[in-house]
Amino acid sequence: MVRSVAPRDAQELIAKGDIDVVDVRESHEWATGHVPEARLIPLGQLRTDFAGAELGKRVLFLCERGGRSQQAAQLAEQNGVAEVYIMDGGTAEWRASGLPITVPPKSAVEETTELDAIVGENLKRLRSERGWSLDIVAGMTGVGRQTLGQIELGRTVPSLGTLWKIARAFDVPFSVLLAQPTDLGTRIFRRSNARPILDADGRFSSRALFSPDDKGRFEFYELFLAARSREEAEAHAPGTRENLLVTQGRLVLELGKETFELAKGDAIAFTADVPHAYVNASNEECWMSLVMTYPRTL
Repeated sequence: MVRSVAPRDAQELIAKGDIDVVDVRESHEWATGHVPEARLIPLGQLRTDFAGAELGKRVLFLCERGGRSQQAAQLAEQNGVAEVYIMDGGTAEWRASGLPITVPPKSAVEETTELDAIVGENLKRLRSERGWSLDIVAGMTGVGRQTLGQIELGRTVPSLGTLWKIARAFDVPFSVLLAQPTDLGTRIFRRSNARPILDADGRFSSRALFSPDDKGRFEFYELFLAARSREEAEAHAPGTRENLLVTQGRLVLELGKETFELAKGDAIAFTADVPHAYVNASNEECWMSLVMTYPRTL
């Protein structure tokens, strides 16, 4: 049975932890502000690949006013989620109650339509070059066939985690999926034309600045990590190196069993072929510049 809770009761549920908070609105709605700790998973994405959302046993669904969260809750029940909650009045009522709202940085939500098309075309090209079907790619990545189809059609931009899975399956650098055909020579990359990629909850973003070509052995990124946030990174290809500079805020880098604390202006270089995590334990945003280098055999 779906349980409906008032905004302040929902706040208590979230504070206790051990519950997935899922906002099923679209990305342009998410950009206006969302409930803290919520993950953005549009309702359409849940319908096409519910298993890919990897939800836990307890889930609280949110939308703008309650209608879409009710549909998401029904999907969750059909897929065996043990405890399902929705919030009375949705995000609009949460705002009206004076509860805190998290607003993603502007750079993390603009220009997504263009990016959808770029990623889709590159995925389609890679698949055609290999002669792989969508079913083969789905089996190699763990990403649902329907979701892959939506990506190729440019109807959705995948999360960072999904992009990494696709890049590993094709054995290509991450930036190949973001690359546009372009002439070599002098190029300017305007912030206003940025095409950032978000993680599932919108609290971490990555903007690819440039790579010399789609076979380049290095990539240059601007990274954003919201206050009180953590981003897990899976192991990259053997021999991959990360060269990271903190440009604003503070960062804790977890690398295997080691932990490194970095302040603004600090830099670190490390081999990134083991699981690692970026942690912002402070109340301020953290911005970083990252250069990734790949082994010649990739």
